[in-house]
Amino acid sequence: MAEPGRGARPAAQRAAPLGMRPPSQVPQYSYGWLMPVLGGLVAIAFAFLVFKLHYTYGQAPHRIVKMALGLVVVLFAFFRPRFAIHAWLLAMPIGEWLPSSGIPGLNGPNLLFIVLLLTWVVPRIMGGERIMIRTRIGGPLGLFAGLLLLSAVHGMLFPPGSGYEPVAMMKAVWQSVLGFSIYFIVANTVKDEREIKNLLVTLAVGAILGGLIAVRQYVTSGDTTRIAGALGDVNDLAAYFAMVAAFLIPVATVPGTFSVIRRVTLLGSAGLVTLTAFMPKSRGAYIGLALAVVYLANRISKRALVVVLVIIALSPVWAPSSLKDRIAETRVDDFEMALMGDATDRLDPSSAVRLEIWGVVMKKFVRSPIIGHGYASIPYLTSEDMDKPWSAHSLYVETAGEMGLVGLFVLTWLFAMCVRSGRELMRVTSNMLGRRVAIGFLAATVALLITNLFGQRLTHISIGGTYFFIAGLVDRCIYFERERRATEDAKGVLAT
Repeated sequence: MAEPGRGARPAAQRAAPLGMRPPSQVPQYSYGWLMPVLGGLVAIAFAFLVFKLHYTYGQAPHRIVKMALGLVVVLFAFFRPRFAIHAWLLAMPIGEWLPSSGIPGLNGPNLLFIVLLLTWVVPRIMGGERIMIRTRIGGPLGLFAGLLLLSAVHGMLFPPGSGYEPVAMMKAVWQSVLGFSIYFIVANTVKDEREIKNLLVTLAVGAILGGLIAVRQYVTSGDTTRIAGALGDVNDLAAYFAMVAAFLIPVATVPGTFSVIRRVTLLGSAGLVTLTAFMPKSRGAYIGLALAVVYLANRISKRALVVVLVIIALSPVWAPSSLKDRIAETRVDDFEMALMGDATDRLDPSSAVRLEIWGVVMKKFVRSPIIGHGYASIPYLTSEDMDKPWSAHSLYVETAGEMGLVGLFVLTWLFAMCVRSGRELMRVTSNMLGRRVAIGFLAATVALLITNLFGQRLTHISIGGTYFFIAGLVDRCIYFERERRATEDAKGVLAT
């Protein structure tokens, strides 16, 4: 006969919850088969998708590969949110090469922005932290972005002419605002100086990608053709390279900050983008880069300034014929000038038309000087007095015509605050890297200001997105310096 309670003990253990049973009594389940099954289903689904895209919708194989790579990057960014800002920097120089899904709103920049926005906002909301710190550039930048939206609404309510497409205009405005928004994310989420260094290297790698594409086009098309690279426009490409070169030159030459591999990457990128800034043959980029380099030399070394000025003075000797020919196209030869009396006619056709456009826009500006005529109204305004619609070919003229004096004031305020932030970082920084970032940012501002004299570059997502990324780094460095000084002051108070 069994001892009392011996037969009842196993029954009681079997009746107990799983968490209270001995290990030998807990049922063991194996899910090792699940991952191969799921992987096989995903592979079948992907193969079916490729089949449908190619045979049903006529998508080329290289396009499918780019879409697949873009999907991998986006998924990786979702699971590794800190990678999203690096993906953004790699995407900016190759904007026109990014795959599109065909679905409205579903593209690489939008998806990366959503990841960045969630990475910025959600952790702070969950932790009860402040979402945005107060910065010098944030106010005017947000106001300028708001004016762009209001200008688009103005154009929709009061169309400047027949054929005005509100949906297309709002998409263009959104792309501009998207480029501006990167500033707020960087200025509020970058953790420390180590992350700043990583982001600077990624910016250099992205510029190398864009530069290699430009070099390939230049070699393929020859010296007589103006190249557009992966940005789709020759002047935008030149403005991007001039701005990035002006920023990377001082950062790449900062002593004792980066490892050998990273320093080589930065130096190689600075050299490559400086070279490729000349390939699109944009005279505005020539002037912008030259003045930015003069500013850099003056800030870094007086001897370097002398060397740069001598090199520029001797440019008729060393410059290639294509560069000299492009600059010479600004004016016609002396014989033709002697036959022509009007100053406008003495310029080459592109320069003459640009001056005529500016004159027409200024006449229209007088009719609505406060708020302008609405977003993208310049082609409709110029078509009334000229043979066909023209763009303004100048950020400042375009802003005056489309957003009036209000827009010009906010734009001036924005650039003034960018300059002040760069100067403040130079004054308060405690390390050489911070000083070189500030100098590079101010040089990039010089290049951007000049290139925008001859075209509308600021609202291009690749140019604006890169420039305001750098602006976000500058204000973030200022924030770090303020935090460091506050900590040191607090320690001093406690010590006393």
